[in-house]
Amino acid sequence: MFNRLLPKELKYFENFKEMIVNISEMADETHKLFSAEVPDKNIMHKLKPIETRCDEISAKIIKRLNKTFITPFDREDIFALVKRLDDISDMLLGSAIRIETFNITKKIKYADKLSFIINQQIIELDKAIQHLKVKSVNEMKAVKILETEADKIYQQALKELFENPTDVLNIIKEKEILDILENTSDKCQSTANIILAIFIKNA
Repeated sequence: MFNRLLPKELKYFENFKEMIVNISEMADETHKLFSAEVPDKNIMHKLKPIETRCDEISAKIIKRLNKTFITPFDREDIFALVKRLDDISDMLLGSAIRIETFNITKKIKYADKLSFIINQQIIELDKAIQHLKVKSVNEMKAVKILETEADKIYQQALKELFENPTDVLNIIKEKEILDILENTSDKCQSTANIILAIFIKNA
C-alpha cells in the first residue's frame, strides 16, 4: 500500500508546474493588454479559458489532498500555495475584465510597468516551482526586489493620477485597475514566502 501511494507525491509537482505555466501565459497576455496604446479587449477572451484551467487544477490538487495519505510537504503548505496561485490567476483576469467593464479605450499610465513586473515575478515563481524538489531559494529574493519596485511605481502612479483630478470617474476606474495590479504583485510576493517556507521546512 505504501508503494502505491508514493507516486501520488509526484502529481502535486506536476500540477503546480502546469498551473504556473498557465499563469505565465496569463501574465504575458495581461502585459500585452496594458502595454498597448489602445487595449485589445479580445485578450480577455484568451484569459478566461486559461483562468478556468487554473481553477480546475486547483480543485484537482485540493481533491487529491483530501484523499492522499502521503504528501511531498505539509498539507497546509500545499493548500496555501495552490490558493495563492489561484488568487494570482483570478487577479490577472480581474484586471483585464475591468478594461471592458469600465470601457477603457486608452493606455493607463504605469499599468504597463506594473504588469511587466508581475510578469517577471511569475517567471521567478515558475523557476522556484520547477526547483521545489531541489530546494533552491534564489528566485525568492528576485520576487521581493520586484515587489518593492512595484510598490514604488504604484505610489508614483497614484501621485500623478491625483495631481490633476479633472475627471473623477476616470480616476476611480484607473485607480481600481492599478490597485489590482499592485495587489497581484503583493500576491506574488506572498506566494514566494510560502515557497521559501517550504524550502526551509524541508531543508
